[in-house]
Amino acid sequence: MVETILTTNTPPSVTIVHINVKQECPAQYVTVYNDRAEVTRLLRYHFDNEGTYDLVLQGLSPSADLTSFHVSGGTGKACTILEVSYQTRYEDSSVSLSDITLLDQLQTQLDVVQADIDEHAQELDRLKKQRTWLDGKATKLMNQEESLSASDFETMEQFLNFYRKMLSKIDKETTQEQRQLKELHSRCDALKAKINEHRSQAITNRLIEQREVTITIHVASSKTDVALELSYLISNCSWSASYDIRVDGGEGRQPKTQLTYYGIIVNKSQENWSDTQFSLSTATPSLGGAAPKLATLKVNCRQYHGVSTRFMDISAAHRVPMNTPCSTASTNYTIVPKLSLHAYLKASTLNTSDKYLLAGPVSIFMNNNFVTHSSIDNVCLGDTFDLPLGIDSSIKIEYKPVKKTSDTQGIISKVHLKTVRHETHITNTKTNEVIVFVYDQLPLSSDEKIKVNLIQPDLRRQDNNPHNTIMTLKDTNNLEWKCVLSSRGECRLPFEYTVEWPYDKQVEFQEEL
Repeated sequence: MVETILTTNTPPSVTIVHINVKQECPAQYVTVYNDRAEVTRLLRYHFDNEGTYDLVLQGLSPSADLTSFHVSGGTGKACTILEVSYQTRYEDSSVSLSDITLLDQLQTQLDVVQADIDEHAQELDRLKKQRTWLDGKATKLMNQEESLSASDFETMEQFLNFYRKMLSKIDKETTQEQRQLKELHSRCDALKAKINEHRSQAITNRLIEQREVTITIHVASSKTDVALELSYLISNCSWSASYDIRVDGGEGRQPKTQLTYYGIIVNKSQENWSDTQFSLSTATPSLGGAAPKLATLKVNCRQYHGVSTRFMDISAAHRVPMNTPCSTASTNYTIVPKLSLHAYLKASTLNTSDKYLLAGPVSIFMNNNFVTHSSIDNVCLGDTFDLPLGIDSSIKIEYKPVKKTSDTQGIISKVHLKTVRHETHITNTKTNEVIVFVYDQLPLSSDEKIKVNLIQPDLRRQDNNPHNTIMTLKDTNNLEWKCVLSSRGECRLPFEYTVEWPYDKQVEFQEEL
């Protein structure tokens, strides 16, 4: 509801109009960044008379950055924007009955404790006076100068016994009173702290923060409709990327990958955005109106992703599908027989969409069956990225037991010689051709006295290998076989090497990632 008030605190020519932003200025566009959002609202108002008006916008979220407020639209002859100002004020709400009751209870407890403190302090003061009186009597008795008779000594002995007994009693009661006073003072301090904390909390709860923006405009003619566009930055908003990847890989045909791109929008700004056009941006919004300093130009990928949504709540994260680009995929298998007798299917996927893919989590489906959760790094247009698609039982692996033999060679300079032999047998039970990558470890010598020799396979002879097998020694010193297996095809990969070291030495094998 729009309320028009003519106030006497301002010049008569200025009319104040109070406008509730959430109710009367619907959000038109929202651009969500990685740590905030830019909200654009539309203000429409009908002015019956010409003159100067203060449009006071109320109900802005506490997360809104008022210094970023921008107003446009008042450039015509009918309406001129004169000034835009903002202020934050605090309204004191009424004190709740529960606050008063709790404060009264705490204050009553404090009064009782304070009365106990006064009572014990008075008792302690009386004990001090008793001790002072006894000390005075004892001093007077000890300072007598005239001669003493036997009866005087008897009287003195009786007084000293009385003096010792009374001092013991007074000291005991004094210690007890001091201990009780210490406990009472601790309780008193704790109650005072609770009262102060509750009072400050109650004051804080009663103070309601109100953020207002005042737009001063001049309307040049009567019966004028004005439309102003308001934009501002708001914190406690963010978005991140997420993906669903579905691979359709039927027998005998090239698998195809379908990637669904999601934007996970989190809105904790205390604003509801209904029927709003959204944009998700990887850019960083600028603050203020001053010209920024020119920095070094670096080229990076920046992409805006347009998306429309019906309603954006202020609580939980929202998973918004942005588009569904399709990417073709080539698949292959990875086998590490020393660690696992399974073939792991992997899709090398080409980003054929027109979108730059941001790093984010991925849910992977194979033939409409969920496979695994994974993640991808940033992927530019035209780049490829690998997706794990799980185990394929159609590829059978047999890793024959390792054969190890040890020997001593040499007459003058004896050396240990260890020979390791094993073989990997792979069978393709599928009806289509597959590409398999097999990996195994060749020890890497870290001492010049230790020599490692690869016997099989012979990396120098690649032409005569069956199944179009290509063998490569990787930078990690692991051996890679790339095999092309036809339908129902199989291959055997023999692997043999020797390790030689001085006779008087011992060696150990350690794995380093």
